[in-house]
Amino acid sequence: MVKPRAPLQGIEICEHGGSREKDGTGEVIDFGTNLNPYGPPDFVFGVIKEAMSEINLYPDTECSELRAKISRKFGCREEEVIVGAGVSELIQLVALAFVRDRALTLKHTYGEYEVAAKMVGAKIKRIEMPALQINPELIVAGMKKNDVVFLCNPNNPTGQYLGKNEIEQIIAEAERVDALVVMDEAYVDFVKNAFSSHEVIPATQNVIILRSLTKSFAIPGVRVGYAISSAENIRALTKIKTPWSVSTFAEKIGIAVIGAEGDAFLVKTREKIERSKERIEEAFECAIRSDANFYILDVGNGNRNGREVKRELLKYGLLVRDCASFGLSSYIRFSVKKDEENELLIHFLLEKEPVLRKQ
Repeated sequence: MVKPRAPLQGIEICEHGGSREKDGTGEVIDFGTNLNPYGPPDFVFGVIKEAMSEINLYPDTECSELRAKISRKFGCREEEVIVGAGVSELIQLVALAFVRDRALTLKHTYGEYEVAAKMVGAKIKRIEMPALQINPELIVAGMKKNDVVFLCNPNNPTGQYLGKNEIEQIIAEAERVDALVVMDEAYVDFVKNAFSSHEVIPATQNVIILRSLTKSFAIPGVRVGYAISSAENIRALTKIKTPWSVSTFAEKIGIAVIGAEGDAFLVKTREKIERSKERIEEAFECAIRSDANFYILDVGNGNRNGREVKRELLKYGLLVRDCASFGLSSYIRFSVKKDEENELLIHFLLEKEPVLRKQ
């Protein structure tokens, strides 16, 4: 038999949230996926019905209308935008187009960066995170020519967001050594007072920004995301993109949410999520902080680890993500949901049993 290419031997399937687990009696409340708890927006369903009339046609493989709308929103040129079947497809396109010998990732971050880099035979350099914090100086010190630096901002699972000065520091070093910084901003819509990272694009060839619509609008069943970069970088990605990977339904929904209705939805729901975060942080007495719409929590006191706590919570119909796949076996990750659901999780973590004791 023909065996798989050698680089695939060192790849493990990346673990994700969103598994459809049950507690044995019914559906669970899923804290393991970091979705906007107030989505999808109502107007999305009307868009799906309208798109049904085009089901007998091939999708526009270039997603021209959506790219035009994204470019108007961010003040860039259409040739500086590519649309893909979610950020996951775009990550693989970046690896195929740009990863050579080495990729840099944070020690505790989204696993698909490593999978994509190993897929093309690259080595992985993991940047240490002292006290689970991203240190830009360590990223800068670890960078060399032709490196591709995958940076999740805010970071999954730790929730830390690097601001404008820190990102500019990283980009400056990438330009000096000629490396490529890939900023995955899948959760940036949940960050309070996030800076406009796309404004760096006209001045550099060394940055690619990845954006997802899945989390912000709670549409994981619709695979659509986009990248913004220099026209030259986007051309390279376009050459190897799978034709028709973005369905007609996905493009139409993307067109609908990239606009005034989508912006209004985000403003309204972000305010609710911010209030919920205040309550969660108060309940845990400031033991946890996050710039995103999710938290990690160390539950490793006593003999438990994150996987055991996950199993225990599932008995009560609550599904969290254990963080073993992120290299954090004593942690769980949970998203911010609606207030009544958050209160249930707080109750079982702090009061029932308890799974976690207040310090």
